[in-house]
Amino acid sequence: DVTPISAIEAEKLRNRAGIEFVDPRPEEAVFATTGRIPGARIVPITRIEAGDLPPAFADRSLHVVTSCQAGPMAIRAAIAFSRLGFARVSYVDGGTQAWLDAGLPTER
Repeated sequence: DVTPISAIEAEKLRNRAGIEFVDPRPEEAVFATTGRIPGARIVPITRIEAGDLPPAFADRSLHVVTSCQAGPMAIRAAIAFSRLGFARVSYVDGGTQAWLDAGLPTER
């Protein structure tokens, strides 16, 4: 199941065990636009859709939270993670722009 969550809900999940934040944009796009949610791993959408994940994602019981600049790529990434067998997948509704609009910081 893929579930949208608000920026505020996502902030409450940060730094918890068993949760990984992912930004599926190319690194140059992340830093040229809104930045990423602090601690989010940059894993390009092409790698996610190919199932080419970093070792940190070996445990399919992780709760994966995706976020891009505005949302569409994060939804694509969330669906891909779900298809790869992750049971708990969420995306930040409105992406890192919504995160910034909620007054939360990003990393560049």
